[in-house]
This record gives sequence, structure tokens and C-alpha cells, in this order.
Amino acid sequence: MPLPCESLRKELEEELKLNSEDLRSHAWYHGPLSRQEAERILRDDGDFLIRDSFSSLGDYVLSCCWSGQPLHFKIIAVTLRPKRGRSRTLYQLEQEQFDNIPALVRSYVGDKKMVSESSGAVIVRPVNRDLPLSALRERHNAQQANREARRTEGNLLRIKDRFGSQPGNLDVLKERPLQGAQSCSNLLTTASGEASIAVQEQTPVPLSPIFRTGSDPVLRVKAVPAPTLELEGSSTLRGSDSRLHSKAPPKPIRAPSILLPETSEGTDTYWELIPKAPVSIRKHVDTLMVEERWKNRLRATETTFGFLECNSPGDARPIEATMSVQRQSHITQDEDDVFVRPQIQNTSSYQPHSFQSVLLSPENKPLEASALRRLKEIVSHRDCRESALHILREDCQEIRIWGVSPEQQKAMGVKSGLELLTLPHGQQLRRDLLERHHLLCLGIAVDILGCTGAVTERAHTVHRIIQLAAELRDSAGDLFAFSAVMKALMLPQVTRLEQTWQMLRQTHTESAIAFQKQLKPALRALDEGLSLPSSDRIVVPYILPVLRALEGDADWGGPVEEGCGRLLRVLNAARSYTANAELLRDNADAKLKGFQPQAELREAFQTEFALRLFWGSKGAAVAQNERYKTFDKVLSVLSQKLEPEIEGKKTGSPVYGIY
Repeated sequence: MPLPCESLRKELEEELKLNSEDLRSHAWYHGPLSRQEAERILRDDGDFLIRDSFSSLGDYVLSCCWSGQPLHFKIIAVTLRPKRGRSRTLYQLEQEQFDNIPALVRSYVGDKKMVSESSGAVIVRPVNRDLPLSALRERHNAQQANREARRTEGNLLRIKDRFGSQPGNLDVLKERPLQGAQSCSNLLTTASGEASIAVQEQTPVPLSPIFRTGSDPVLRVKAVPAPTLELEGSSTLRGSDSRLHSKAPPKPIRAPSILLPETSEGTDTYWELIPKAPVSIRKHVDTLMVEERWKNRLRATETTFGFLECNSPGDARPIEATMSVQRQSHITQDEDDVFVRPQIQNTSSYQPHSFQSVLLSPENKPLEASALRRLKEIVSHRDCRESALHILREDCQEIRIWGVSPEQQKAMGVKSGLELLTLPHGQQLRRDLLERHHLLCLGIAVDILGCTGAVTERAHTVHRIIQLAAELRDSAGDLFAFSAVMKALMLPQVTRLEQTWQMLRQTHTESAIAFQKQLKPALRALDEGLSLPSSDRIVVPYILPVLRALEGDADWGGPVEEGCGRLLRVLNAARSYTANAELLRDNADAKLKGFQPQAELREAFQTEFALRLFWGSKGAAVAQNERYKTFDKVLSVLSQKLEPEIEGKKTGSPVYGIY
């Protein structure tokens, strides 16, 4: 709908330029939008908007469409106890709490979480407004004024029909009781409700001319028998008499004749939300802070207790119980569970010098021909799905998603490696995983460039590796290894093999199309982080951007705004991975249930084996940068030997320009 004038357009643009944490800066916030208007513009499942609540001023309502019907959820506002004179309000539906409404919307849209478990509604697409909030408020106020005017007119007509507008006479004054007077004139006292109407129907007597009828306001008093006025003889009643009774009755209660009905917003009900208390997980940092706070408090009061100097686990229980009673922190503490300070890992988990290999000799040389032949024979004679499961098993163990013992959990301070890699003392784990990812990539490259035979043999090897990438993504759910395989296929030393890719298109057309049309766009989407895959199908998430961002190794490139946007998406992804750690562990149990790895094939995908194979027993201990530079030169030499570069011809373009 076009804007009515340029001033409204500019005002809308100014609102949308506000800080993103300001609710007014989002076009899906419609301000004073009624329930009926919201239901009119919500058409498809997943459409949503935020509006003000009319039944509870100051609150907000999430209106969405799901299963073909409109749903309305009042967002719960939780006001925390003020600290240092400042109060804080959090917003919640059923899951976690957020500092503001935009953060809540981003989380539910990005993670595709259900708004409520009972309805199963998911919000996907915002329905945006095309007018500034000031114009919407003016329109709402005008509509409200029109409704009130119509109600007023209707009530006045009903009052006129009930009481009439013509005065009666004084012929029957002696037959009617007189209940009150005001300002030298008497007012007819009407009983409330249906009793008043019944009395009037039974005694259709014309009213006296001294009574005011049909005027506003209507007077309503309790239906209490009023004292009667005894009129003596033929004495006439004059309006100028100042005393009509020995004791004047109290003034009647003035009640407005127009009783505004409750708004439709107040009478309609919202879809029921059942807020869930956040799952409290004992964190070592929280426990340390609580313990330190208790010690400082006890020192300040010059009180000494024995449990501060306890050395045994049994002596440490009282302080844990006391902390739980005082609720100093949102942690759960079992009586027999004792806090253990997590171990900070300073050395790599990979120890190639002590690795016992079945395929390599104790003092092997880099890229031994016999070892490469044996390795190629083992891998090529196995089904791609079986190889994918072997890689998945090793990734789950090295990332510490699956098979983590209670002792390892205590040493880490968390239950999963997905949580550890986001913490400061998880730096060594992040470095080890970056090493593993790069070695998986180099292993695939060596498998391709080591084919010194015919071009058809190399094309078949590339075809088999493309199938492995598809199995890792679709069957195994290992996006970490999937990205390593894809990056190997896109290395400059591999993409320049023009004859190999040409033969692949001729002999394995389906694989070439799948690589170009499906797998490469999938990897690009993961790198951009625009949408997260569903955790129901994933075992190992795509943690490579998280590792690089936390290690300062990420190159965002482009404008600053785009780089900041990508960084924010990466951090949100890390948050999602840690929140779904238990679900991913259950997925790993389901995928690897009953799987028995083959010893030689398992060793082929272990990181220590790759270190020994690529750089030998002595070269594996060299610094990482030197090892990588040297091996990059080795790959370039192997690529040149397979397909020497023709002078004056630029190679490497066929892969990116195949279709």
C-alpha cells in the first residue's frame, strides 16, 4: 500500500533507523493494532507480528498464524528485583528470557523454536507495517472516538425510550412516595436493574411536572424502602418549601448513564502459555563466585567456620547445602556432589610420537609410498557410508560430543565439548579441532593428487569423494567433516586439474552436477550462517566458523556492517550448539548404535595418523605454520606433475564455470 504522503514515508524511515534494540525500529511492531485487524493481515502459516495489548496496558502480544487459524500470545514481562536502584525487565514466552522484544523475536525466528508446545506454532515471516507508529496511533484514537460516540448515541436513545422526555402531572403526588430532593426540586429515584422496570410496568402513572426525567445522569441507589412523606389535609406542596421532611434524605449517588463495555481485547482469551523454568546447570564459574562471596562475607563478620578449611569431600558438603538454601546462585547441587576445579589444558590432545600405528612403522618417513598404497587400498574398498560412519565416530569423540566419561566432564567443568569450545579454558580444544579439520582436508587432497595413473582413475577418485561428502551431510549428519571434504575438492591444487574434471563430467555426470548444484551451495549457506540446519538431523554441527571466530582467525571481509552481521550469526550459532548439546549426543547414540569400527579404517581417519603420515615421525613435532607451508608446496608439486600447466593458458576455471 503506498504511503499517503512523503512526510509519513520519511517518518517511517526515521523510525526504522533507530537502534535495533529499540522496538520501534522493527517494521513487524504494529503498536496499537487491534486483534481483529491483526487477524485480517495474518494469512499464511508462520506469519507473525507484535502489537500492544489493550487488556493489559504496557504489555505486548505476539500474534501469528498457524494451522490456518490466528493465535495470540501475551508476552510475559518479568521484572527482576532492583539492583543499585535500577530495575530490569525480561521478556519470556515459554522458553528462556530475553532483555528485550527484538532479542526474543530474533531467537525464535532464527532457531525456529515453538512459541508454545501445546500449539506447536513457529514464527517464520514478519508482517511489516507501512505507516509510522504516530499515524497508527492517530488512526486508532480516531476509531476509538467514533466507537465511543456511537455508544453514547445508542445509550441516550435507550434512556429516552425508557423514561420519555415529557413531564407528567401532580395529580397522583399523594399516592407516590417521595425519597429525596435536591436544589429545590425533587428527583425521581429509580430502582436498579429489572426491579425498577417491573414497578413502572405495574404502575403506569404519569409523572409529576416537578420531576426531571430523561436527563443525564441516571441516579442509581440501593433498593431500600424510602421513608414516606405524610401530607396533611389539603396543604399543597410548593417547590419553594425548604423543608419537605423532618430529616432530609442523603444525596443520591451519581452514577454515569453511559457505562462503557469492556473492550473486545479484554473479553477474548489468549492462547495459554506454560512458562518453563530455565534448566539450571551447575557451572564451575558460578560455583567459584558463590564460594568466594561466602568467604568474603565470613571474613567481614570475623566469623570462622570449620568448613572453610575443609580438605575432604565430606567436609565440603555444608557450604554447598548452605549456598543452595540461601539461593545465592542458580545452580543445582547434589549432597554427594563436590565441585572440582576444571583442568586447563595447555598441551595438545594429539601426541603423534606416542601413537601406536598399525599402518606405519615406528620411524616412518613423510608420505611413504607403501603406506599410501595400503591406505588407498583400505579406503577404496570400503563403502562410502561406512567410511562416513568411521569419520563421524572419530569426530564425536574428538569434539567430545559422545562417549564422554564423568571424569572427563569434571575435568572440563561442563558435560559436552560443544560447551567447552565456547569457554576461555577451551582454547586448546579449539586449536586441536582446527588442526583436525585441516588434516582431513589434506588427506582428501592427497587421495586425489596421489593418483598418478590414468585420468579416469583420478576422475573415479573424485567421484567417490563427492559421494563421501554427500554421505557425511545427509546420512551421517557430520557437517564438520563435510566441510573439510568440500574444501579439499576446492583447493587450488585440485581445481586446476582440468582434464580430471572434464573426465568426471563425462563418466560421472550425476556426481559433477550434485557437486556443483547441491553440495557447493550447501557449504556456502553454512559459511554465511543465514540459516541453521535442524538439530534433529545433525550430529556434528558446523563449528568451523565458531572456532575461527573465537581464535581470531576469521576473515570476514567486505563492509563492516556485513562482517558484524556474520559475526553475530556465528555467535548465535555457537549459542544454539551449546543449548542443543544433549540432543546432539542423543543423535550420536542413535547413529552409532551397534556400529563396530574396523581397526585399520578407523586408524586412517585419526588425527595422529595423519600427522605421522604427512610429516613423518620427526616432522610431526615441528611448528604448525612451518608444516602447513611445506605441505602446501608438496601439493603444488604433485598437482603440476599430474597435469603440467601449459604456458599462456590459465587453469583452474573449469570447476567454477562448468555449468
